[in-house]
Amino acid sequence: MVVALNVDFVNISYDVEAVENAELVKAVDDAPVVNVEANFIIPKDQRNVDNVFPRMDEFRKMMDVAERNGSLRPIGHLTDIQLRSRPNRQPDFQTEWKLLRKAWSLHRRGREHLVKDKIAAASEEFYASDPLKSLPDWLWRFLLFFSQPHFELTFQSAMKRVGPLIGTPAFDAFETYYKSIAAKRGDRYFELFENFFEAYDDLAQVHFYVVRGIPIPPGDVISHVDFKETRMLYGNLFEAFSSSVDVLVCFNNMIAGRSFDALQTIPLKEYLKLDKAGRFRAFEDTPEFAALCTERDNQLRNASHHLGTKLDTETQTIVYRAGKGGLGDEQKLAYGQYLARCDALFLQCVALLRMEIMVCHSRGLRFPL
Repeated sequence: MVVALNVDFVNISYDVEAVENAELVKAVDDAPVVNVEANFIIPKDQRNVDNVFPRMDEFRKMMDVAERNGSLRPIGHLTDIQLRSRPNRQPDFQTEWKLLRKAWSLHRRGREHLVKDKIAAASEEFYASDPLKSLPDWLWRFLLFFSQPHFELTFQSAMKRVGPLIGTPAFDAFETYYKSIAAKRGDRYFELFENFFEAYDDLAQVHFYVVRGIPIPPGDVISHVDFKETRMLYGNLFEAFSSSVDVLVCFNNMIAGRSFDALQTIPLKEYLKLDKAGRFRAFEDTPEFAALCTERDNQLRNASHHLGTKLDTETQTIVYRAGKGGLGDEQKLAYGQYLARCDALFLQCVALLRMEIMVCHSRGLRFPL
């Protein structure tokens, strides 16, 4: 069943639409109440309760976070163009992604003349107060606004370790290596983003908590549940992320005074043969890099990647077994928390991609697009 609340943010009005498997009827006394919410979770004690507005309480939590981060500010002085531009406009990231995806896909097929049209349209729609300059500029801004503010400090701390390396002879050698892998990394990131946003109707209900560092209570309810879209998501994200952290290994090797491709005991080509779960140990002694990889549960990855998870829709609980081959102890995880962990894992990928974009921009390298 799909219903929509269409909001006119200019005239402050709305209408309700029955989209799929639903119809609008007159209210019936004592009818069952089903709470729906596109961008927030429903507290357990407010489930199936009439005249409750959980998003108002959730807004207050998020305003508290914004105030602590110094990002809560008045908007009465902003012009109309500024209000409909990022970061002031409503967080309609899925709508922007659909346009960005088209431009990114055209770029991957060498249709640059068509990419320019998409960039111009995106500038008018999302960045009218500061028009976009290029596809990498667009992707950078999208990643920046989508991941604020909880992951920003972690990203900046990691970049502070990378910054002094740029321009050194060791980094020159790394640049040659990176040129050979940039296109493949772009393919991986594109597929990763597609997987994530295909499941965004579910993920949107927790995303705005995760980016603000607000925990998801175990008993709270997810309105929109499409487990067939999210069942393999954690495993797919883990695979992509663990395949991409080799650049952190290269940076870590240079920090330690070695060549970019020389780990402490093995060369980079041998590291790339390690199992995915073991790839994070190579830089665990560098806290700024380790902090980018805190969400990485190999047991959940195995269950998700091999369709070893089951969802109890009544309790919204995921059940899976740990251990190799799913032969270990039974594990339980609330669906809302599972979504939050998927979102956190994706945002770690976002932070890593932002690092690569910044390095490529500073050195004129091919972007991983």
